[in-house]
Amino acid sequence: EWKSHQTRMEGLWASHSGRRSQIRGFRSQIGGLSSPGVLFYPFGGPDYLHASALFPGARNYVLVGLEGVEAMPDLDKLSAGDLNRGLGGIGNSLRTVTGASYFITTEMRSDLQSTPLRGTLPILLAQIARDGKTVQSVDAVGIDSSGNLTSRAAGSACPGWQIRAGGKNIFYFQKDLSNSGLGDRRILKFVSSKGSPVTFVKSASYLMHGSNFSNIRDYIVNSSTGLVEDPSGVPYRNLKEAGWNLKLHGNYKGAGAPFTNYRQADLADAYAKGSDPVKPMNFGMGYLLDPKSTSIIVGHR
Repeated sequence: EWKSHQTRMEGLWASHSGRRSQIRGFRSQIGGLSSPGVLFYPFGGPDYLHASALFPGARNYVLVGLEGVEAMPDLDKLSAGDLNRGLGGIGNSLRTVTGASYFITTEMRSDLQSTPLRGTLPILLAQIARDGKTVQSVDAVGIDSSGNLTSRAAGSACPGWQIRAGGKNIFYFQKDLSNSGLGDRRILKFVSSKGSPVTFVKSASYLMHGSNFSNIRDYIVNSSTGLVEDPSGVPYRNLKEAGWNLKLHGNYKGAGAPFTNYRQADLADAYAKGSDPVKPMNFGMGYLLDPKSTSIIVGHR
């Protein structure tokens, strides 16, 4: 079982190593944003891999998604069969983020809920360990209505994990970021308590292009000191209207299936006319993995 797990994980990281090297090379293009006090990664779920590759100097990572925060079982008490199934579920969950650069939520949920290693914590720990960091502590946490970190209580409105590893604080919170889900905005208060964030958005299902996610969109636009995103994040027009200094990378040709209705004509026009600086990319990230059509927007305030 160990040999099988080792072979599976080595294969996943080998498939990811090329893109990870390219992401590290791309850091020179984001103008000093790679070492923020707080890196805010909404809609990314437990994708620590890409956050750490692009923002290695961050002191605090705040990852947000809808995936669960179940406790880890005592591994010593699992049967060999249950442990092997759990490790297989972790491998299956990591398959898309290492290959396609994002988690497929429904597949990840199915992979993990069918094994004893449920929720996001096993996935986070596997990525952190593979990033070469030693985990010092793991705490079940929540956020109170004022934005303060607390011990997790039953029924917490914002349950999560705080993982201390390699001198970093890595937070994951399970939270609906729609206008109705944000409620008292406690998670945004918590992010701001760490300083003005640099925000990273990719593979976000174009949710912030609709009115139901206007509050999180406005927070990113008005409170972030820097932004790195693909076109599925904050619409280009909102950034221009707010006076952001933008640089474009890649060659935007529109949104791929099933999001073709979210093509941004003004963004395509900006690429075509060079109204913002445009630089080429030799790799893809997010939904648009083909380097011929990938797009990354880098913004500074």
